[in-house]
Amino acid sequence: MTVLTRNPTNPNPLQPNKFVLNFSRLPNIQYFCQSVNVPGISLSEAVITNPFVDLYSPGEKPIYDLLNVTFIVDEELKSWIEVHDWIRAMTFPTKFEEYRQLPRLSKNTVNRPEFPQFSDASITIFSSSMKPYYRIKYYETFPTTLSTFVLTAQEGPDSIITADATFRYSYFDIEKLF
Repeated sequence: MTVLTRNPTNPNPLQPNKFVLNFSRLPNIQYFCQSVNVPGISLSEAVITNPFVDLYSPGEKPIYDLLNVTFIVDEELKSWIEVHDWIRAMTFPTKFEEYRQLPRLSKNTVNRPEFPQFSDASITIFSSSMKPYYRIKYYETFPTTLSTFVLTAQEGPDSIITADATFRYSYFDIEKLF
């Protein structure tokens, strides 16, 4: 390998603000999204014991990190209420009828009707020239936590209120778009 063949074909670094988050059932989160992490993946390990030293072998299951989203809470609370209502419908805290509302909360019919608690999600990452470059698609996504947000008289009107939501998913695929 020579110096000439070690140079990258694309020297442009990934820019942190060139992305779009898309949830089929959370349109306001998409608009007000401030940050989203691209979760990591790890591998379980199998221990092979012997009298001298434990040896390790690759396990058989991937372990995915959680998907965390920070978003602006709009003045009508729509971005926050979308996640709240989704979690509440999955848990039906006061009556079973709330669970029946779960399919109606989704604005998109792409979700499978037999599993209304799930939604697919994706992050589209753009190149330095603002062309869609990669799409990371998350399957069978559902929220696990929704953070509080604080109202305070000590802040000025220019302050922005944000909240965090955490999502679990089964797995994700990465697709190169061009």
